[in-house]
Amino acid sequence: MIWNRLETDPAYSSFHEHSRVKKVHSKMPIDFDCAVCKHRIRVPDGAEGKRTKCPKCQAIQPVPSSHDDEFRLKESEFEEKPPAKSSSSSLDDVFGPLSSKAKPPVERNSFDDPKSPEAGSAFEAPSSYSSQVGANAARAEALEKIQTPALICVILTGLGIASNLIVLLITTIATLSAPNAENAAIWVGIQTVVIAFATAMLGLALYGAFQARDLKNFGLAWAGFIIALLPCSLLCILTIPISVWGMMVLSDASVQRQFTS
Repeated sequence: MIWNRLETDPAYSSFHEHSRVKKVHSKMPIDFDCAVCKHRIRVPDGAEGKRTKCPKCQAIQPVPSSHDDEFRLKESEFEEKPPAKSSSSSLDDVFGPLSSKAKPPVERNSFDDPKSPEAGSAFEAPSSYSSQVGANAARAEALEKIQTPALICVILTGLGIASNLIVLLITTIATLSAPNAENAAIWVGIQTVVIAFATAMLGLALYGAFQARDLKNFGLAWAGFIIALLPCSLLCILTIPISVWGMMVLSDASVQRQFTS
């Protein structure tokens, strides 16, 4: 009767159940992780406080109590696993970062001296191209300056040569057709020599104007403008200011450098 009462008592039933669960738990093996390689180690019950060897790394590990093991299991469930390293990062860890042997390209100023030792062969083509562009621009500017006075001088000199020939023809006819002309042949000869000399001078001035227009021979260009100042034709009054203008342009150093000779 007393035994039946104890079995029906709730306090006695809970105590009996707790004792049975405790006995079952006390007979369970103990699992814990190796502190070195994190390998799972299982030891039989009753080895708390003793030492055991990890089967993987052979490290000696202390056996925790079952309470500590349960607590560790609960914590391990909530621990985040570290992200797996990629193959590239693992290779970097083993071999270290690979340093690039390629040197960065050297920037070069377009105004640097191309004969300097720092000027590399890789930049020779761009440098020559830029210098060629600059030379062409300077030559075009010089042509623009000298073109106008040279062309006007060419036109006036050519007209002067034509006017000299016309004057020579008219004077010769007038001298020979005069009824009272004495020594007409001598006067015609003198007129022919003078006008021919003036025409030859104008021809030299014309050739010099062409040399100035094309930026070829600096000496002939200068001589052509000087000769155009002489009164070698009836148009010398118009030729003088143009010749002065051309000589002023030739005095410019930037124009002088563009002549080929």
